[in-house]
Amino acid sequence: MKKIIFLCVLFLILITNMSCEKDVTFDFDHNPKLVLNCILNPDSIVSASLTLSESLDSIANFVPVKGAEIVLFEGNDIFGVLEPTENGHYNLDKKPKTGKTYKIEVKTKDHSPLFATTTVPKPPVIEYSKTITEYITPDSTIYTFGVNVKLKDNPGRNNYWIYQKYTVNGVQYTRPANAINAPFLDGFNKIVDPDSNYGYRLPLGMRLTDEGFDGQVLEFVIPDLVSIEEREHSLFFSDADQHYDKHIKTIILNRMKETSELPFFEPVQIYSNIENGYGIFGSCAITTIDF
Repeated sequence: MKKIIFLCVLFLILITNMSCEKDVTFDFDHNPKLVLNCILNPDSIVSASLTLSESLDSIANFVPVKGAEIVLFEGNDIFGVLEPTENGHYNLDKKPKTGKTYKIEVKTKDHSPLFATTTVPKPPVIEYSKTITEYITPDSTIYTFGVNVKLKDNPGRNNYWIYQKYTVNGVQYTRPANAINAPFLDGFNKIVDPDSNYGYRLPLGMRLTDEGFDGQVLEFVIPDLVSIEEREHSLFFSDADQHYDKHIKTIILNRMKETSELPFFEPVQIYSNIENGYGIFGSCAITTIDF
């Protein structure tokens, strides 16, 4: 008898809950913070952008912050003061040096100062050769080829990102390099694809890690590149510092969740090393090979 009463009560509760509608509201109150984005590269002058953060429900463009004082230090010495250009962008007509540690300091009248540091890595040392795998046209002007790579890893922790760029009719296209088969490949973004060479593809980025291979020569082949007479082809090997590396990785993970077929997903927290704000202050060094 008690069991029957219990089931009846449970049924009434379920019916009551199903017949009621409840409005759910979210509190999107947002206190804007400064967002600094600055990536140092020994081949480029220093460039930074400064904006205000937006709430999750906002569809407005980021508001540029003007009139800020942005100072870059090399070690304990002032390396230079970034000058404003337009729309929250600031430049310094100097190039950072590999192996040096830099600190950035941002001051505005309405927000707490921002601070962050990075150490600029050395460009990857690359040896490579090209192997033609198949001629597509009878005159041999169009063919596929692979690039045999020897990447001499620098001592210490290093993280490498590899991208390719090609130009067709004056238009440039950039994308991750083709998937490789190597034990030092980080498969954090690996998606099963039976039609691919190795049964998977790497959307949005290809990352190599020297964990377990520190100071060694990383040998691998980048396959299935296509050579066309009017196409310029380049491969970029980027050694990213720990901050920029984590920033890229979390952006890719978040983007993969956004574009997945799951109806609901938990966003990935984008990595930031900016004290008192958001964004990224990192560095990378790039070695480019052209074909």
